[in-house]
Amino acid sequence: MPIIALVTIVLLPVLSCTGDELYFRYQQIDKGNWYRDSTLLFPVDSLSLASSQPVYLSLEITTSNGYPYRDLWLLVEQNLTDTLFLADTLRVVVADESGRRKGSSAGGLYQLTHPWQQLLPVDLNQGYVIRIRHMMLDDPLPGIERAGVKIVAGDPS
Repeated sequence: MPIIALVTIVLLPVLSCTGDELYFRYQQIDKGNWYRDSTLLFPVDSLSLASSQPVYLSLEITTSNGYPYRDLWLLVEQNLTDTLFLADTLRVVVADESGRRKGSSAGGLYQLTHPWQQLLPVDLNQGYVIRIRHMMLDDPLPGIERAGVKIVAGDPS
């Protein structure tokens, strides 16, 4: 019986990954306090996106019980479709009207996936970058443990 458990533990990460995932990175927020002037940078290798098919981007946010709001406003910039950075203002709903946190939870942390957009990257020999910073009034913003970006080829559903 222990050998089956060991094989399951070893193979689970391999089997749970999809072949369509092109990029998935997180950045830890120091002590769960995100300062307004702290922009998270996610460099993306252009070779990993070299394709004529669209990609789907999502933001991955981990909050703690110390996050005091129902939503999180973010400024997200990317240069995947142009040589210039294009900016989006996103509202990420963290909790419903009754205060119940969205996403999965473990040990007082809540993991939330926020679909962002579908796009077709330009084929340039340049480095792509995705930049994220919060737009909330609190400085620092408490309760944000980490933020990340996930890029998937094909239909993510």
